[in-house]
Amino acid sequence: MQLVINSNNMEVIDTMKEGGRSTGMAAAVFDDCFYSTCDFTISRFEHYNREANKVAHELARMTKFSLIFYWFEGPLNEIVSILINNVMVISNE
Repeated sequence: MQLVINSNNMEVIDTMKEGGRSTGMAAAVFDDCFYSTCDFTISRFEHYNREANKVAHELARMTKFSLIFYWFEGPLNEIVSILINNVMVISNE
């Protein structure tokens, strides 16, 4: 299985590409995240600007108002239009 992780935070991407090694306050989080990716045959960390990562940005924004979201069968209503726009951009390229 392949895992591709996108982030608009270049520091996070650089740290993960270097094996998750960090001396900062988030060192344990980076370490756990990196070793979780080892379960995949291929894992890549890619930098994307915020415009290319609108779904993640919207999900992060939503957590400011509520910490609990249940996502079982389909996407949350709040991100459906963003997902549709992403698919339309991909299919038009």
